[in-house]
Amino acid sequence: MLGGVLFDLDETLIDAGGCHREASRRAFAAFGMDRDEALRRTGPFFGRRMREILAARRDALGIAESAAPLSELLALRQHAYLEVFPAGVRLLPGAPQAVASVREHGAVAAIVSSSERAIITLTMEHFGLSRLVSFVVGGDDVRNGKPDPECYELAYQRLQSFRRAAKRECLVVEDSSVGVVAARSAGLPVCLIPHSPVGEPPKSDYTLTSLGEFPPLVTRLSAG
Repeated sequence: MLGGVLFDLDETLIDAGGCHREASRRAFAAFGMDRDEALRRTGPFFGRRMREILAARRDALGIAESAAPLSELLALRQHAYLEVFPAGVRLLPGAPQAVASVREHGAVAAIVSSSERAIITLTMEHFGLSRLVSFVVGGDDVRNGKPDPECYELAYQRLQSFRRAAKRECLVVEDSSVGVVAARSAGLPVCLIPHSPVGEPPKSDYTLTSLGEFPPLVTRLSAG
């Protein structure tokens, strides 16, 4: 029996890559830094919290905290993200149906994302997902971001106030390797739906090619 499904947000339910890139470019440019050069030096950071990504890329450029304070970078970036958001983010095909299928089978749906809670709330309201989701865990709710399991451990604890469920009766839906590692480290089954190549595929309980395949999986798990 399926008790709860914990969805990652970016690149799992929404395509926000372009918006993230432009917001970071603007924030870095405000301090005279080249975001693209920083990316070349660090590589991608799929699934990680923005504070960790910004700090790593700033440091890769040899810029000190005093010259580009992380708190100011984060604030500038969030402001830029909100400006770009309406035209820069889209709902992935099948996302509303995937989340709705959880509720239709009597389970609890939640969002567990590395994004800040304000960004998650904006996204859910913009795309009409708020009515389908019972609670949210954001990157600012935890001390350690993915691949640390803290976010999923917290989400599992919060789930119990909506519905008592054993870990084996839950499912995490992720697009990234660090997300899969976080879920598995929390002792939760995980379904990987990669939005982009993930290198060496992480070990997951289920792997799908798109969200369109998710409602049948929910039906199967609910019947079990």
